[in-house]
Amino acid sequence: MNERSSFTSIPPPPDQPARDRILQELGTNILVEAAAGTGKTTSMVGRMVALLRQGRCGVDQIAAVTFTKKAASELRGRFQIALEKAIHGAGPVEEQTRLLHALSRIEQCFIGTIHSFCGRLLRERPVEAGVDVAFRECDDAEDAVLRGEAWDAAVGELYVTESPLLNELAEVGLDIEQLTDGFLRFALYPDVDEWPSQRTPLPDIHAVREALESYLLHMRALTPALDSQCGCPLVKKYFRIPRIVDQFDLNDVIQLTQALEHFEGNVEYQKTKWPGGRKDTELADAEMARWKSFVICWVQPILSAWREQRYDVTLRIYGHAVERYNRLRTDHGIVNFQDLLIKSAALLRNHPHIRQYFARRYTHLLIDEFQDTDPVQAEVMMLLTAADYAETDWRHCCPRPGSLFVVGDPKQSIYRFRRADIVTYNQVRDIIQNTGGHILTLSANFRTIPPIIDWVNQCFIDDFAQYGAEY
Repeated sequence: MNERSSFTSIPPPPDQPARDRILQELGTNILVEAAAGTGKTTSMVGRMVALLRQGRCGVDQIAAVTFTKKAASELRGRFQIALEKAIHGAGPVEEQTRLLHALSRIEQCFIGTIHSFCGRLLRERPVEAGVDVAFRECDDAEDAVLRGEAWDAAVGELYVTESPLLNELAEVGLDIEQLTDGFLRFALYPDVDEWPSQRTPLPDIHAVREALESYLLHMRALTPALDSQCGCPLVKKYFRIPRIVDQFDLNDVIQLTQALEHFEGNVEYQKTKWPGGRKDTELADAEMARWKSFVICWVQPILSAWREQRYDVTLRIYGHAVERYNRLRTDHGIVNFQDLLIKSAALLRNHPHIRQYFARRYTHLLIDEFQDTDPVQAEVMMLLTAADYAETDWRHCCPRPGSLFVVGDPKQSIYRFRRADIVTYNQVRDIIQNTGGHILTLSANFRTIPPIIDWVNQCFIDDFAQYGAEY
């Protein structure tokens, strides 16, 4: 058997029909759900080459968006290799001509991260986007420094102007320095339009204090019968809390709430560590029930209401500091990663003629690792491919046929801390499916040997079944 026949004897994978549709149904929007090792990048590159081979677009009209710069570099290299191979295997002269032309202009094909793509959009239309025509992108480290500078300047301004916000802060027992770390995180989410704030009246402080004093008396009366050195967490609380609370003035609401904070968190108990041990567990059970009842009836309500008082004034101080942070970036002609996304989304949303221009500029958008996409990134993607240039809500956009190709694995949606959320993934999935697109699944794994796949299938068959995929 020669080398060629040995390759042709390998049977096609069970999901070959889906792989064929990716390369053939170029006029249809497609979302591909595929796990690691199933050839996602190969399928994406194959579709890019197929678009060029059939003359669906020029190489400069393709935008392939990946999650990291490293992935973009790999995709760029594989795309060039695939183009070169396709040229040697091209059929009609016109196909070979198209592919040769694409290869000669391959640097005009956008392959990069969503942030670099948005940066390109803004640089083409800086005036309408409201950015400096010579703006500079800053990285996370520089942006963190800017946030710190903005916070220091905002705090200084509050003191110089003797802002009433400082008095309000003191009334809820907070020092402004305690808010620093919170602001540095708060400023990372400028796309959140509204932070709801509602003050809840505090419960009857007198009743809360009496309940606490009564429980403390009970703890003190019981501890002589307990072993302070035992390992039961609840016993340790019974010894520790009365000593701590003795340092507080329970007539002061601030100190009362600080005392109650020592009752927060899950506490376990070990029945064998209480008097009676295994033979008599009634005391341990009763004390655990008392602890839970006190926390639910008294601790949680007052701490929740108290923190809402703090939340309200804290948000207003943060809003003041964010304004300073925004001005600082504007004055320096700097945009951060979130600016790139938010300003691009606003550019496409608020200027239909510009959206139409970019829709002609980038006729085919291919997105990899889509499960890690946040709502603002999804908005940019859906607005850019929308058939109706006047639609301003990305959730109602209908993508132009064949303009959108998305690859993702919902089981790998792990970047919620970056606001990536499976809800966004499902919303886009539904849009594609409800507007005539297709949801395809790649299940054949080319990275793992069969014995491992068989073992995983056996162990996780119930979990995999809900996704309707074969592994």
